[in-house]
Amino acid sequence: MFDGIEIDPVAFTLPFGDGFEVYWYGIIITLGIALGSVWGAREIERRGQSVDEFLNGLLIAVLSGYLFARLTYVVLDVLGGNGGAYRGFIDVINIRSGGVNILGGFIGAAIVTWLYVRTRKLKAWQYADVVGPTLLLAQGIGRWGNFINHELYGPPMETDRFWGIQIPLDKRLSIHRSGDLLFDQLFHPTFLYESIWLILGFVVLLLLNRKYRGTWLPGTLFGVFMVWWGFGRFFIEFFRPDQVTLSPDGIVTYSMLMSIGIVIAGLLLLLNRFGKLGNNKKNKRPTKPKPRRATTQ
Repeated sequence: MFDGIEIDPVAFTLPFGDGFEVYWYGIIITLGIALGSVWGAREIERRGQSVDEFLNGLLIAVLSGYLFARLTYVVLDVLGGNGGAYRGFIDVINIRSGGVNILGGFIGAAIVTWLYVRTRKLKAWQYADVVGPTLLLAQGIGRWGNFINHELYGPPMETDRFWGIQIPLDKRLSIHRSGDLLFDQLFHPTFLYESIWLILGFVVLLLLNRKYRGTWLPGTLFGVFMVWWGFGRFFIEFFRPDQVTLSPDGIVTYSMLMSIGIVIAGLLLLLNRFGKLGNNKKNKRPTKPKPRRATTQ
């Protein structure tokens, strides 16, 4: 299905200086964020909250998220023994020259955005319930940028499967460039597995949101999102030979630990929302809000 598809990672080149290359990876990620933002803006308005505040917060989340995602990737890369690739500050923050870690980006963006929401005195959990599905949709679409870049692939397939993917020799990890692996060897398309899980999660949260928007306490949907997303990423890690493990011969990766942490946090949030932890007398059931129109700022 994918073994015969070959797309140039560079979509087009802008006439700036020696030429500024625009990659399909960035275009696809931007498309995912845009579609997620459209859904999120409509949903936050249904909840009677400010569309402008949502979009402002989303911009902060995206920018801070990519910064923390890059920093997390660099830290894990250094732990993996590739510290020589970063000779200066520009090498560290230059997303175009390397990868990012979405889990670290999520944690960093969550902290920064939470501070923004608190400063603006917004109803944090209402916005969080919208951010969860928005992230699933955006990342589910964005994963296809990894396909074009021939990255985020899994281990070699022992037998041919129609969904297998070929990886050029120059794009393979060092462990897959020698030995008995053939040039036309098929690999597990990890990007596809994760994309399917993310899009499916968006659909599940969309249905739950429609059914329980008026009955669930704010924050409940975000808890479901954290469990769904964290569990899926934990499982996907078993198909990620590029990830740094805690020990040279181990299978547990740092991203697995972050994924488990997100799942546990989501479960605790759900227990709290359903009154299984602490005292929830201050938590009031949501009432049907009157939609607020976006204002121009």
